[in-house]
Amino acid sequence: MDDIEAEFHCHVVDENNEDYYNKPDPIRCKRYNAQMPKESGFRRSTSTCLELIRNAMLRHRWQEAAELMSSYMQMLEDTSVSKQLMACEIIWRLGTEILQHHPNAKQEDFDMFYQSIKNVRVNNYLKISLDHSFHLMLTGHMEDACRQLSNAQNWRYGNLSSVQLNLKKVIHAYCGYLQYLIWYSKKSKASGAENDSGSDHEMHSYFRQASVTLQEVLEQPGVWDPFVLSYVEMLEFYNDLEKAESVLKNYAYNERFPVNPNAYVYLYEFLKRHDAPQNKQLEILKILQTLVPSHELMLEYCNILLGTGLHDDLRKALTVVMDLLEYTSWKQNVDAWEHLNEIMEHLGNGHCLGEWESRKNLWLSLHFTSYHARKDAILSVKLVDVKIKFLTPLIKNYQEYTTAAYRVKKRKGKNGSQGYKASANTGKKKK
Repeated sequence: MDDIEAEFHCHVVDENNEDYYNKPDPIRCKRYNAQMPKESGFRRSTSTCLELIRNAMLRHRWQEAAELMSSYMQMLEDTSVSKQLMACEIIWRLGTEILQHHPNAKQEDFDMFYQSIKNVRVNNYLKISLDHSFHLMLTGHMEDACRQLSNAQNWRYGNLSSVQLNLKKVIHAYCGYLQYLIWYSKKSKASGAENDSGSDHEMHSYFRQASVTLQEVLEQPGVWDPFVLSYVEMLEFYNDLEKAESVLKNYAYNERFPVNPNAYVYLYEFLKRHDAPQNKQLEILKILQTLVPSHELMLEYCNILLGTGLHDDLRKALTVVMDLLEYTSWKQNVDAWEHLNEIMEHLGNGHCLGEWESRKNLWLSLHFTSYHARKDAILSVKLVDVKIKFLTPLIKNYQEYTTAAYRVKKRKGKNGSQGYKASANTGKKKK
């Protein structure tokens, strides 16, 4: 709604400012800038029309909003270029919103609207074409969406700005992604039907088109997660595993690309799917742990390290799981605490004391206060048990956590037995 607010010339108000509430007009109906130059009758009428459109949309009166929008279209005839640009943006945004919600809107209405607004101001041609293709994609018209993007890709009008050049790259990427989606739909149909050489040939044709496009896209630095995954899926389907691994490695390790933890996740999952050597998997998880110590794969990393049985790997697993438990989202995770206890059993308390001493003050305040005990006991008795099992061998005479947890457990037990007695007495009375 930013452009609508600009069209209404509204002040940006700081509601935390006391002076705002001391003004004499509490209803704040007059929203126009007092120092704004006088508007012509044409602009006043279009501003009023826009306000009526907004009110109709807020009340979900879509037919009324559509009729008002057809009147607001005359704003495109304004002599001010800046006003034309703003009006074009407003018509595009609100027009698509109205059509999305209008009960009688058809695909032809969308196509006509996009086509008409696309050619009003050429600066927005690429953005509107991309939006049009997204709508077609979501409504299942994949091949039409592909044609729209191809037209946008070939479009040129004068010198392209840096924004338009970036949009061209995005459009090129989505061309490849749409070809993948069409390939995927053909694959799904082919798997449920008898072998047909014609459909296989058509499917392979889309694979070749998508491969060429996506390969070009992935040579440019950027975050291309869905495009990488789609390309790898096709390569795996045709059993080109070497190429798929090469694509994922380039995406993860190429220094020209921004650091992206997802790239390492995709590479690890690929290696795991295809039973790659364990040392390769560990290498990826080690990098991921430095980037995102709280990642959900860290428990899996601990499992692999535990499985090797090597002393150095066990010490590494201890560090990984203790780092993990310092994040709020993992503090009450029973699996993580059980992993920690298992590692301690393998290493022995003596080897864990060094790591514990460096974290002792933090962990006592982070995990083992009376507040945490009450919270843990209410959530899960098992959580309390595994935490006490961890704490007991490392620190003696520390009763704050255990005492508070015991009180809560005792109270819960009493409440449970009282409830049982009450229900038993009720049953006797009924008899």
